[in-house]
Amino acid sequence: MLRTCILSLCFVAFSSAAVLSAQAVIDHRYTNTDAQSLIGLPMGSHKTIVDKQGDLKWSQWSLKRKPLDTPIGFSDQLDGELAIQAFAGTDPLKMSSQQLYRGRYPFIVSTAQSDSLTLEELAFAVDPDAKPGEIPTAHSGANGFDVVRLTISNDGASAADITLKLSGRERNLPGHVVGKMLENGAGEDVALVTETAGAAVVAEDNGLTLALRLSVPAQGKKLIWIELPYEWPIARNGELSRDSGAELLAKAVAQWDALWAGATKVDFPQKELTDFYYSSIAYVLILTEFDARGDLWALDGPAVYRQYWGRGEYFQARAMEVAGFMEPARESVEHAFHVINDDGEWDFPPTSGWPAWDNSGGNAAAVWDYYLFSRDKQWLATAYPYMLQASSWIRDHREESTLEGVDSIPAGARPIHRTPPSKCRPEPDPPLKPGEKTYWYGLLPWSYGDSGLPEGHSFSHNFLADYALHITNEAATVLGHTNDAAWLDREYAAFTTAIHEDVNRAVTLETITPTYLPAMPTYPQGAYSQTFLAVYPTGLYAPDDPLVSGLITRMEREEKQGLPTNVAWAGLAGVWAGESMNMAETYLLRGEKQKAADMLAAALNHSYTTNVWKEEILVDVDAPRACDTPHSKRSNMQGTGDMPEAWANANLVLLLRDMLVNERDGKLHLLPGLLDSWVPEGKTLTMDDAPVTTGGTVSLRVEHVSEKLWRVMIDPHGVNREFVLHLPFDPGTRVRVDDKGFTTSSVLNLGLDKPLTVELEVQ
Repeated sequence: MLRTCILSLCFVAFSSAAVLSAQAVIDHRYTNTDAQSLIGLPMGSHKTIVDKQGDLKWSQWSLKRKPLDTPIGFSDQLDGELAIQAFAGTDPLKMSSQQLYRGRYPFIVSTAQSDSLTLEELAFAVDPDAKPGEIPTAHSGANGFDVVRLTISNDGASAADITLKLSGRERNLPGHVVGKMLENGAGEDVALVTETAGAAVVAEDNGLTLALRLSVPAQGKKLIWIELPYEWPIARNGELSRDSGAELLAKAVAQWDALWAGATKVDFPQKELTDFYYSSIAYVLILTEFDARGDLWALDGPAVYRQYWGRGEYFQARAMEVAGFMEPARESVEHAFHVINDDGEWDFPPTSGWPAWDNSGGNAAAVWDYYLFSRDKQWLATAYPYMLQASSWIRDHREESTLEGVDSIPAGARPIHRTPPSKCRPEPDPPLKPGEKTYWYGLLPWSYGDSGLPEGHSFSHNFLADYALHITNEAATVLGHTNDAAWLDREYAAFTTAIHEDVNRAVTLETITPTYLPAMPTYPQGAYSQTFLAVYPTGLYAPDDPLVSGLITRMEREEKQGLPTNVAWAGLAGVWAGESMNMAETYLLRGEKQKAADMLAAALNHSYTTNVWKEEILVDVDAPRACDTPHSKRSNMQGTGDMPEAWANANLVLLLRDMLVNERDGKLHLLPGLLDSWVPEGKTLTMDDAPVTTGGTVSLRVEHVSEKLWRVMIDPHGVNREFVLHLPFDPGTRVRVDDKGFTTSSVLNLGLDKPLTVELEVQ
């Protein structure tokens, strides 16, 4: 039986209809012009980019044969390709749109047209041997491959002829036509046409083009199927799956359906939000990969960023956790155990832009979050030594910044400035009075700036590193390591004090008002996206701290297209949609849910139509850049970095989840970001089996029953929990519960261990 608590909300001059705002309009109006999409298997070694023309491209590079020193961007050498060109007579069909299959599956549907002919290209990855719902392992997907279905439709009154031309390469060796296949000279498949629909198949261009010519009847359609095995020798073609193309598509759909069904289930009344949630989880899972030793890496992208960043691992692993994919999250976290240096420096690999100390905090935070979600104390005991080792390194190396600027330090004892892989601009070094400490006194050593900051002493690196000390202290307390907890507590207090003192000194260098949380000690005006780490997840500054409020004011002044500028390399010239969703978490914590929803909508409209993002998008090329770098010298609406960017899809999952349930001070806040317009009258929103850091899962259901009646059902799944229910509208000041009146500020505190239904009656 559900207990029922009936709340009659009585207040003056309130009209529900008057405050309803429209649901999020998602039309991708600001997508980057150089967009690309992705298909692949979850935790698979093969990632295939689908460009805007519908061509498939991939890199032979993979983690399983990664060289010891792999420079960033190595995997951007796309030495595999299948180009697909369609012609009506001599006129090429023109690509008109791309979208996801059925709105959410990570399969790319590209549509091209010419007069009466329409070509629909559906590209997807499938493992014909996979069992639906089974979490892939390092040995899964060995027989996986890509599939392309070409559907040619003729809506004309007479038959129409079409020619399809296939060409490509594998390992950068051109494909040669052999029967109905393209094969390279090394004896590997490029593509196999498995179902021709009766087309005439011929070789053109000296055998480098496989042409299919067919006639499509009036008001008719024909289907052609192509398979692209992963690095497959021709001699083993007899071992390929004998399933038809339709059977392979059904298997691919069933495999994703089963994965999603076994995890957190989210259903928004607005289908686009639900589709974004599920497709984003799919991309996060595709952008993982096992290396040769069986470690699962969380990757930042399929090409340029096919590498590992500790700070990104936190958000990507957390996205998997909140979505219910605990096993791959754990495996990706455990990968970090094998990349820590013997002195405790947790900043691997070199291609992550070392020295970047935020990676230490990101790795430690990923460890701690997995424990919070799993409550696996035995696992935490195995992970704890790595957290402690990293914390010891942070404690010891803070000494370096206390020596800088001291004239009496002998030459051999002076701190070094490690050479970063790239540079933005030098860190300002204002003159000091005699005996005055440096502006970065007590912080971690000089480091790589990244995200548009000068190399030097960025606060964001220190925010996350300090957080590592705090959560390692928490872990020590849980495990009963009292001696460790004592020194970790002291060190966290000392590091936090140093950060606050240096922040206060940096504020004196600011030239605009109001004062704001600075990006760097001597360059406070630097790109500020990472500065919000001080609020979420570290909690070093309260969301309503005056400096945080000042930073938000500054951010809002500089917005373009609904998103903050000055967030990374592009400076005031560009926006970073994926990072903006992380920044919107601060709005949530401030109780400004409309602003959080507005930023979410703007971020969604900077995505491509296949629900993916590039890193930064230039929106005003005449505005100043943060750095004079080649990748920032592009045209308006062109992007930088990789695509899809894993951070963006992970942050989308996290923001949507946190708008429905998030944790603060041991309590679960329900619906803190839900606008009343998100659940129109007669509609329902649900979240089932959502993992929470208080352990276990909770379920939530919101019904807008009628104009004046809302019903919220909460299931704590047998665990005694403290909830803070945020009402989806402003209730005014008068509330009655069981005929007992009291005043509320739009929240309701609940403690329960059994399912509860709360009814909200608008008077």
